[in-house]
Amino acid sequence: MTSDKTTNKGFLLAELIRRDFIKKYKRTTFGILWSALSPLFLLLTMDVVFGTFFGRNMPHYTIYLFCGLLLFNYFSSATRGSMKVLYDNAPIFSKVPVPKHYFLISQSVAQAIDFFVSLLVFFIFVAVDGIEFHWRFVYLLYPMACLYFINFGIGMFLSTVYIFFRDVNYLWPVITRIIMYASAIFYDVSILPGIMRRLLNCNPLYMCVDYFRQLIIHSTVPSISTHLILFVMAAFCAFIGWFTYRIARDKIALYV
Repeated sequence: MTSDKTTNKGFLLAELIRRDFIKKYKRTTFGILWSALSPLFLLLTMDVVFGTFFGRNMPHYTIYLFCGLLLFNYFSSATRGSMKVLYDNAPIFSKVPVPKHYFLISQSVAQAIDFFVSLLVFFIFVAVDGIEFHWRFVYLLYPMACLYFINFGIGMFLSTVYIFFRDVNYLWPVITRIIMYASAIFYDVSILPGIMRRLLNCNPLYMCVDYFRQLIIHSTVPSISTHLILFVMAAFCAFIGWFTYRIARDKIALYV
């Protein structure tokens, strides 16, 4: 009996992931290719605009910029996409006994699939830019895993809060824009004063971006302290999101 329940839950979750992934590209010409084309167009635009000012004396500036855009786009789309998940799926879980968090998990996995498609394009640029591939690239799995849980936690928090406060729909894009400028996406952190560089380390997105850059551009595995800080940040975001959802989940049906 327990095995059957586990199988049914696994099947349900897989179907939700499939539904969210297909729905995103329904009636589009290029389908999943937009996961690669969208960041590519943005990269080319920003490379032309900012490369003249910030990339003139910086080796591999295109890859430096792509690292930031790749992870920021994942963070932005994953958190923004999760915000209305509970609200939009209320007609389903209010009538059918489906665990509400399944919808959040399916959304986060669908966004992660998009990210991996963009990652393939990123590695093509890495190869074209003449950066040598090496076995240490396997360490990239660590910041990717951390960013997944950061996105999942923030997405769960936003989706829960959105049920009670619709204002978050207008507030979060502003916060996201601030996070982008605070993550050194297109500029070199060396231009900042010391105290601002230290403040960047409080930004989990910047920590993930910097991890990518150190490993890919400089062939350096970040320090143990960086790994620990990232782990704590990811665990904290995931805990806050789950805790917010747990204390509010029984009230969600009353507000949708």
